[in-house]
Amino acid sequence: MKTKYIFFASIFALTAVMQGCRKYVEVEQYNRRELKYTTDYAYLLNNSTVFSPTFSAPILSSDDVTFANLAYQQQQTESDAWPYIWSSQLVPDNAEDLNWSRPYKQIYTANEVIAGVMQSQDGLEKEKRALLAEAKIQRAYAYFVLANLYGDIYNPQNAGNAMGVPLLLQPDLFASLKRASLGQVYAQILQDLDEALVDIPTTASTKRHPNKAAVEALLAIVHLHMRNFDLAAKHADAALQYNATLLDLQQFATSAAGYPLPFNHPETYFLKQVGQMIDQQLNPELVSLFDTKDLRRTVYMQAGTGQMPSGALRSKKMNVMAGAPNAGPSVPEMLLIKAEVEARKGNTATAMEFVNKLRAKRFKQQDFTPLVANSADQALQLIVDERRREFFGTGLRWLDMRRFNLDAKLAKEFKRQFINQDYTLKINSASYVYPVANKYLQLNPEIGQRPM
Repeated sequence: MKTKYIFFASIFALTAVMQGCRKYVEVEQYNRRELKYTTDYAYLLNNSTVFSPTFSAPILSSDDVTFANLAYQQQQTESDAWPYIWSSQLVPDNAEDLNWSRPYKQIYTANEVIAGVMQSQDGLEKEKRALLAEAKIQRAYAYFVLANLYGDIYNPQNAGNAMGVPLLLQPDLFASLKRASLGQVYAQILQDLDEALVDIPTTASTKRHPNKAAVEALLAIVHLHMRNFDLAAKHADAALQYNATLLDLQQFATSAAGYPLPFNHPETYFLKQVGQMIDQQLNPELVSLFDTKDLRRTVYMQAGTGQMPSGALRSKKMNVMAGAPNAGPSVPEMLLIKAEVEARKGNTATAMEFVNKLRAKRFKQQDFTPLVANSADQALQLIVDERRREFFGTGLRWLDMRRFNLDAKLAKEFKRQFINQDYTLKINSASYVYPVANKYLQLNPEIGQRPM
């Protein structure tokens, strides 16, 4: 039987997953003790340094930001430039790709809890089952992220043969890292969430920990990406039954004083913060989607700096939110999922009711005018635009860009210029799948690279 340990040096879990190097498990480590008590497993899940961060590169890959002039472009590092131009390499050869390694670190830690918590000492059965459920939720979210960055776009017609990611379900340092199919990965995500829903509590100490509402919201998002639209709406409804609170931005139109902290934000179901600060110019095309009286423009945008062109705007969500923006499930996302499903079903008026419920909290009362759509297609485009306005700077736009490849009326090419070269992201391009870092492939060639 393997001895399990808490490692206070956080690099261990990452090294174990990515390298599987025996010296890291056979040499005595400083500051460790055997996982024995139920509270030991609770401490693992309470590590916000491990579990709070999520992706960041999708902000650069999406059309949220732009490097609008040559001087500004020449300032960019490779790690910023390569995602921006949809390159065949995401990070330099010897660099860590945190968009890959962070979720696998989360998975390894979650697997430790899943494997051992039910046999732990001094905990009540109910406590153990709640921790087991939380670990499965964390694992499910991490796999959802990996599948949507490094796996193929989910298409129900071919998911069983589509490229997924390595599916690790045990804290085994020597497991095969061969990729599972995308269908297998999503099946595991749904299994984890469905099983967790039974035992996860209705309330959580902070938004860093999931509760039943968070699971329902994650199920809504996962089913949306699987194009199970009715199930997406059903789970969004269930999440909204637990919490439908919207933050009224009128309170912060002149000052961010009192803005809620990320781990206690009323709109957040489950806090997953952008992994790295991305302080770049906002795409003028995105900015043009905002009404001049939209308070999201006032509260969440500020003047550009440095080599950004005159008049440029950048996000100030980092400042207002006292930390990285939330990319995890939220009340606005549930409302917009409901709206999207209704528009796809042809229920134009109902779809716009959900959109306007959100927008009413994004304007001063005297400035708010409901949006009106004359057709389901127009409603769907308005919902896409609203998602861009609401979630800019979180990376969620990249996930939308991927899934919209399967919608004839929403799929589009994206073009950008960088240091005097033109780049095009074609519909269904292989560049919608991130390349695995060379560092990891050298150690674990069985992972396999994406098609180029």
